Amino acid sequence: MARTRWLLAVALMLIAVADIVLADVVFNYKGQVSIKPTNSPITVVPGQCPCGCSSWSQTINGFTTTITAYTLSTTSGYVLTTPLVIFNTATGGTLTMTLSPNTAVVNDYVNGTRIYPTPGSFSLGVGNYLLIQKLTLGIPVNSTITLSGQYNYTPTPGVTFQYSFSETINPPSANVMNLLNGLQAFYVQHVYQGDNGGTPTNQWPVYYGPSTASQYWSPISTSINQPVLDMTPSQGTTAGAMFWSEYYSGGSVTITLVGTLSTGSSPVADGFEIYLFLNPTKWSISPRYNYTIKYISTSGWKGTNYPSPVEGDVILPQSSSIYIVVQWDPYWQTGYTTSGATGQWNVWIVTNSKGNNPSVSPSPSPNLGSGYAGWDGIGSGAFQPSPGDYICITVTYNPSTNTLSGVAYDLNTGQSASFTLNLTGYYTPPSSSTYVFGVGAATGTGGAYANWGVVYVNYQG
Repeated sequence: MARTRWLLAVALMLIAVADIVLADVVFNYKGQVSIKPTNSPITVVPGQCPCGCSSWSQTINGFTTTITAYTLSTTSGYVLTTPLVIFNTATGGTLTMTLSPNTAVVNDYVNGTRIYPTPGSFSLGVGNYLLIQKLTLGIPVNSTITLSGQYNYTPTPGVTFQYSFSETINPPSANVMNLLNGLQAFYVQHVYQGDNGGTPTNQWPVYYGPSTASQYWSPISTSINQPVLDMTPSQGTTAGAMFWSEYYSGGSVTITLVGTLSTGSSPVADGFEIYLFLNPTKWSISPRYNYTIKYISTSGWKGTNYPSPVEGDVILPQSSSIYIVVQWDPYWQTGYTTSGATGQWNVWIVTNSKGNNPSVSPSPSPNLGSGYAGWDGIGSGAFQPSPGDYICITVTYNPSTNTLSGVAYDLNTGQSASFTLNLTGYYTPPSSSTYVFGVGAATGTGGAYANWGVVYVNYQG
C-alpha cells in the first residue's frame, strides 16, 4: 500500500513538470531587493561610576560592564547594588532582561524589577536611563566572577531587537581596611578617637563583626550581618575618627572610603571626613594613644557653626604641620543653604600645633565671607542618602597642580556630589615623608545625626 502511494506521488509530480515544460508561454521576471540597516532604538551611553564602582561600554551585540564588588553581607547572600549601564532610547518601548544560569547567582533585580531567575520587563520612555542592579550572590567575591545575559527591546508590538551583555565582577583591593565579601581585614596599625560634644570618649568608633553586626543594622533589617566600623552613634554632636600612617612619595594621593548608615534624623548630618598630611608630635599611631590622641573638636572649640555653618562635631588633631580636612556633609543644600554655598563639601587648611588652639584658613572664607573660614558648602550636586545605602567617597590631592578634588556617590541611587579646588596661594605641596592620614564622621548640625559607619578604606599614593 505504501509503495502504491509513492508511485502515485511520483506520477503526479511528473505530470506537473510536463505541464510546465509544455506550456505555450513561459514568463521570466527579474527583481531587486534593497536592504538597509535599521538603527537600534536603544543604545549604550558609555560611562563609569565616579569612584570606580563600575564602568560600561557598548559592544557590537550589546554592552559589557566591569564592576567592583562593594557587597553587603546578609543571611541570604552577598548583595551587590551598583550602576549597571546607561541606555539611550530613541523611542519608548519595553525592555526585557535576564541573566544566563549561573550557580553563583541567587537573584537579580534591575531598577526594582526581578530579572533572574526568570526574565523581567519594564517600560522606558525616550531619553537616558541609568539602570541600577541589585544582585544577590551566594558566594563572596574573592575572585573574579563573570556573568552573561540577554536583553530585548520592543519599541512597537511585533518588532523586537535582541542584544546580549556581560558583567565582570572583581573583588575590591584595599590596603587600609576591608570588611567586604566575608573579610574582616585591617591592614595597617591604627588608632581611634571619639568625641561627645567636645569631650573625649572611647565609646566610639566601635567595630561590629558578623556576630554582633545586627546591633548596628537592626533599625532596617535583622537579616544583615555585614561587619561595620561604627564611627558615630545615632545622636547629635558626636564625632569619630580612625588614623593611620603612610609614607608619601610626593605624587598624587587618593583615599577612598565606602560608608553607610542604618538610622538617622531627617535630613541626616554631617557625613564623612578625609584627613591628609598630619604630622603629630604629641601623639602617634601606637596602641597607647588609642582613644587618647591630642585634639580638639569643633564643638569644643567654637561650636558646630564654625569654621562652617554646616559641619557638626569634627575632630581636629594636633599636628606640627599644616594639614587638610575634607568633609562631605549631606546636610548642605538639603537641610541648610546660604548665599555662596553651591555644594556639599567643606575644605579646611588646619594649623593646630598645640592640639587645643587651632586655626583654619583661608579666613575669612573665600566663598562665604566674614564669620567663616575655609571653603564651605562648595562644589556641585547634592543628595541625602537613605539607611542601608553605600556611599563611596573619593578624595584626591594632586601636587603637580596643587589641586584637591572629591566625589561622593550613592551606589544605590546613582546620585553624586563633587568638587574641584585649586589650593595655590593657600597650601604648599608637602615633601616626601611619613604622614598620618585619617577618615572620620560627624553629627550635630541643626540637631541632625546618623550612625555613620565605614566598611572599606583604601589609600593610593
